[in-house]
Amino acid sequence: MIRFTLSIALAAAVGCGTSQHPVSGRVQFPDGTPLPIGRVTVSFGNGLGATGWLRSDGTFDLGTYTPTDGIAPGTYKVAVDNAVTPPPGGYDPTFVAKPLIHPRFANPETSGLTFEVPRDREWVIVVEKP
Repeated sequence: MIRFTLSIALAAAVGCGTSQHPVSGRVQFPDGTPLPIGRVTVSFGNGLGATGWLRSDGTFDLGTYTPTDGIAPGTYKVAVDNAVTPPPGGYDPTFVAKPLIHPRFANPETSGLTFEVPRDREWVIVVEKP
């Protein structure tokens, strides 16, 4: 009986068939210029989500449990946040970060960005300036 219960617990822990799909992409402005700083986020609606930090060329990989493990199949509303001017090299108490993109992109409900995984595995996200 103990072995049977342990087998069921291990099967549940592995995920019982839920697979992650790799997702990568690029965030850019309408003219093709990359957004060099920020984060792509996907909320699963249960307090969990996936994140992909932008590289300087605007590219990203999404990860749920690790930085590049992808996300489970589904249709997701997507946001782009933390896209602000970086602070200068030294400490400056007067520095105020300025948004690089329109604020609507920071909220998945107003961003207008929706993707279906696994159909959409290479995302091109076009954002607008504020």
